[in-house]
Amino acid sequence: MTTIKKIEIKGFFGRGDFEWNLDSQVNILGGKNGSGKSSIFRCCYSLLSGMAIKKAEYISFSNLFSQVRLVLSNDWSLSWKKIPVTSNESFLDYYQKVQEDSIRILDNHGSERRFDDLKKEIQIVYLNSFEQRLSQVHQYELERQTARAIDDPILLDLMIKDQINIRNGSISQMVGSLVNPTNKSDDSLKQFGAHFLSYGLIFRSLERFFVEYDRPFKNDFVFKKNGADIGVEGLSTGEKQILLLLLMVSNTNKSPCIFFMDEPDLSMHIDWKEILIKELRELNPKMQIILSTHAPSVITGWHDRV
Repeated sequence: MTTIKKIEIKGFFGRGDFEWNLDSQVNILGGKNGSGKSSIFRCCYSLLSGMAIKKAEYISFSNLFSQVRLVLSNDWSLSWKKIPVTSNESFLDYYQKVQEDSIRILDNHGSERRFDDLKKEIQIVYLNSFEQRLSQVHQYELERQTARAIDDPILLDLMIKDQINIRNGSISQMVGSLVNPTNKSDDSLKQFGAHFLSYGLIFRSLERFFVEYDRPFKNDFVFKKNGADIGVEGLSTGEKQILLLLLMVSNTNKSPCIFFMDEPDLSMHIDWKEILIKELRELNPKMQIILSTHAPSVITGWHDRV
């Protein structure tokens, strides 16, 4: 299981350097609004998940950092640096140079590696709750200005349905492989059973969060309260947020991964915040959690990881 051991940033907001030694399981970042938490997460995710930083991201990161270096648990390092522009080159020439030269991956022997090599070592997931909330606020504002309801689903609803589709596709693929005559060995049956149980753990977590809803919960994620059906669109913002988060973690199917969570507790009740990390770790104990929060209740039991 490859995780992040250390995040090093030079020229952080033009004020100094930043270094964070990470735990392999749970890591919590606090700080005032505007202190750079989201920027750190987005930069790390961009470096680990793509072959090149997008144009808008490069401009943003260049305004915030002069250099970023991630040290992984396999002793590889991934680094990005701000490249100065020369007076006689166009931005297109400069950006081409940036794409080719700004990111380096070195193994534990100091040899250059490719992103294809890195992707075999590491799985990255990212969730930014604030961006989802902004999308919802924008839609409510449009409805207020036009004095009519807008039928388009909000971003959070679409993200949940995407995760449900991913889940259903994975389960269908598992069932399809099981009925294949060449895959009916004892090992394949055990593997299917383990994977199927893994996908079922989400309902145990939902029971701890959705205490006011009728049992049992079903795979279509249409919930019942007092006999009435409630689909994804009918859930509260906090309920949607926790459902999305549980689905995303469940869909990792207990595979090793690094999950960046930027304020995952947004819109959640304090009782939910207190059990959040515990529930996520039950869904995938092989996941390295790196989250930011303003809520003291989230860090209950995890003060040494802050």
